Parts: sequence; C-alpha cells; structure tokens
Amino acid sequence: MHGKQRGHNNQQELSDQRATVAEEAESELAGLLDQTIAEITEGMSEEEAEAYLASLFEGGEVGSEQLLFAHVIPEVTESMAVTNYRPDQAMREASLAQKDQWKPTESGEMAYLASNALEVYLGTREHPLELPQALKHIRLLSESTILTARIVLGLWNTRRNNARVSKNGSVAILLDEILQWQGLQKHSRMAHPGTETTKRYTDGYRTEHKQRVIQDLALLASCNVRGACTITVRGKATPIEVDGPYLRYSTVSRKTGPEEKSIIGFLISPGDWITTYEQHHNYYLAEVDSRIFTLNPQNDRYALRLALYLTERWREQAREGGFSTPIAMADLLAASMIAVDERHLTVRFAPGIEKALDQLEAMGVIGRHLCLSTIDRTQARWGKEWLTSRWEILPPLDLLRAYAAIGKRGHRRRSTMAD
Repeated sequence: MHGKQRGHNNQQELSDQRATVAEEAESELAGLLDQTIAEITEGMSEEEAEAYLASLFEGGEVGSEQLLFAHVIPEVTESMAVTNYRPDQAMREASLAQKDQWKPTESGEMAYLASNALEVYLGTREHPLELPQALKHIRLLSESTILTARIVLGLWNTRRNNARVSKNGSVAILLDEILQWQGLQKHSRMAHPGTETTKRYTDGYRTEHKQRVIQDLALLASCNVRGACTITVRGKATPIEVDGPYLRYSTVSRKTGPEEKSIIGFLISPGDWITTYEQHHNYYLAEVDSRIFTLNPQNDRYALRLALYLTERWREQAREGGFSTPIAMADLLAASMIAVDERHLTVRFAPGIEKALDQLEAMGVIGRHLCLSTIDRTQARWGKEWLTSRWEILPPLDLLRAYAAIGKRGHRRRSTMAD
C-alpha cells in the first residue's frame, strides 16, 4: 500500500516538474515572441504596427482600444491623488445616503440633494429613469460604489496625460487592478486534491467581485450631477452650472471562444463637469491613503465612511492653511453620512465610532484624534454630551507633507499665470 502511494507521489512530482518546465519554456517563448514583435514593429507607425499584429492572429482584429491595455502596468502605491470637486463630494453623499433621502422632483426623476447644494439624479436630462428602475438603482448604491469611483477616477488622474494608455480623454483601467486596489485576494485551488502536494493554482478573482465592480460602474454612469458650483477665474469666485453624467465608461473585452467574451477592463473618464473646472485652471485633488480602499464595506463601515469624509475635509483644510480646527461629533457623523443610533447611543453606537477612529489611527490613515471636551460618562445619559463634544482629527505626517508640496506647486502655478 505504501509502495503504491510512494509511486503515486513520485508520478505526481514528475508531473509537477514537467508542468514547471513547460511553464518556463512557455515563458521563454513568450518573451522571445515579444522581443521579436518589438524588433519588427520598431520602425512602424502605430497604424502599421496594429495591422501587422492583427495579421498574426489568422484574420483576427486587434482594436486600438485593446492595444491600450498592453501598456497598463498595475501598481498599488501608498496613496493616490483623486478628484475632489463638488460633484465628487455630492456623489459620495448620494451613494451613502439613506434611501428615503432621495426625493421625487417636479421634473419626475428621483434626486438626492447634497450638502453642497448639488443634486444627483438618475438617468439623463432627456430621459430620467422611471420610478421603479430608479428605486432599484438607489437600493444598489453603497460604500462599494463610492470606493470604485475613487479608485477609477484616481487612476484616470494618474494616466490621463499618458498617450500610451489614454484615448480621447478616457484611460484604460484593468478590471483586475480595481480589485487589486481593494486588497482582494485571487481565488486559488489545490493543484492536485487528495495528494500530499501543497501546490496551488490561481484562477483569478472571484466572479462575484468582478460583477460588483461592473455593477458599480453602471450605477456611477447612471448618476447625473446638476447645480451651481463656484470656481476661481482670474482670482475671482465665479458661479458655474453643471448638469451631466458623473462618469463615463465603456467596456473592452477579448474573445475567449466562438461565442464567448471576457472583460479586459474599461475606458473611463469623468463627465463633462471636469472640463468646466479645469479649463479655468482649477485643479482640486485629494490625497487618499490606499489602505482606505482595503476597508471592508460591511465590517469596517464606520471606519470607511469616516475616512472618506476626512480625506475631503483635510483637502479643504489644506486650502485654508490649517488642520487643527476642531469638529463637533454630531457634525462629523452627519458629514460622514452616519446616522445616529439613538436607541443604543451610549451602549453600542458611541463606542463603535470611537473604535473606528482608533482603527484608522492604528492603520496610519489618521495621524491623531483627540476629544477636546470633557464627557462625564458616569452619568446615565451622556450621549447628548458626546454628540456635542469637539474633536481634533489630524492627518498623518506623510499627508501633511504631500499637501505642503501641493501648496508650493499651486503657488508657483499662480505666480506663472500672473506673469
């Protein structure tokens, strides 16, 4: 019996060795092929190189959109500069708002009125979503939606000036790299179940995780933002009107079979509102710690909502030149889209919020948080006192340095424009 098992294990090891050799050979062959193609297409124009590549695949067509993804290099950095304009803030609130905060308007669409007076509505100006469909969309909006928005518009901002991965204002973003930024692990399985070998293979990210990203993008593209914003034109505050989609995207796929396709990624850009801002040299970006994207939308709900708001608050404070302005706890919760649990205020809710702040500080997302008020927790009803308490919440040192550098660049840009 043991001899048979040893024989089986030996055969298994031999099979693994052959597979490894085959993988190495395949890798070497792929490298040689890439090198050969690069050498042959070196003197060609982009159109000539594209036609040549298409001819290699038995009449298959390689679209220029697909070629963009060949130059995408997925990389998760410690932080990311994301757009932080009024439409971004309105979209965060709308995604996290309680569903009954969406109201029908005189025009017949469902809309959410954000704290900055911008409205988020569903559909288009010409064709707002009908009530049943709008309610379905509203129920699907969540923490996941705004996390996806922050990641893809952060990547858009990083790549928009790189002609190798951008086209007509949109940038190429791989589906898998969005999940990578969210800190998700690829699904793996045993290479040979029932044997002693511990070798595992990965078959990529889970289907449900991919579907959630696709759903998030569809929701974001169905949301429109309208209202008055204020931008700076030649040093003066000037009101402008915005009304249009928050985000645009298209899906790029590759054939995996006669009638099957697999999504490679997306071409993504903000709506036209971004042009309205930036044509007047308004560049409003917020540095977001990449660890925020890895917070679990269910288990870390309070921490995630607090972190998303605080990144906006710190950017506002950076413009004003100070980070030590305290905030009342009730205002912090309202801005973070966290509803106060009155029934369990002192027993469960307040300790849960303070635990979330502790968690963010331990992660390094918050530099320091401190309650500046005295709260007598020996009293039976200290909840109201806690809600009115004032808190100082400072960004980490790295973020302070990043905003100091942004401030210097902005000062140089303004000096150049004045000249």
